[in-house]
Amino acid sequence: MKIQATGFITLSRDVKTVFDFIANLENDRLWRKEIRSTTMTTKPQLQAIATEDSVLSKRVPSFVLKLVCVDFSENQQVVYKTPADSAFFLESRRRVEAVGENQTVFHYEVTFDANIAKHGLGFGLPAFLVGFVAKTDMKKYLKKLKAVLEAGDR
Repeated sequence: MKIQATGFITLSRDVKTVFDFIANLENDRLWRKEIRSTTMTTKPQLQAIATEDSVLSKRVPSFVLKLVCVDFSENQQVVYKTPADSAFFLESRRRVEAVGENQTVFHYEVTFDANIAKHGLGFGLPAFLVGFVAKTDMKKYLKKLKAVLEAGDR
């Protein structure tokens, strides 16, 4: 079963600054608490590969996931997705839209296999509970991203 979490936030930064930051998954550790590190084979572009190391739980303190950039429209949208041979499905859609000279709305959508949570915990949880946690985390991510980007020091 797939879980989806979506959210958006208005950031007091120009669209290029926001896009450059959110398109580079190496920055995720600055605003997503579970990310230990991410390395990318190239700058964000089609077919760029990101290797993400995250903490799923105390049981799985290092979970490595490979993501491939499958859609890239500069200063508009970037989509990263696990390859077909991945043990778990995950897709991250990130879209930006300028709503003023120094105002950008960031739309963030993550869809993932609920079995990732099962892998981390060692047992399954009801999908509604996994979804609730994902949506709660999404709000925290967006709030942290706003603080990071608007502080200006990355």
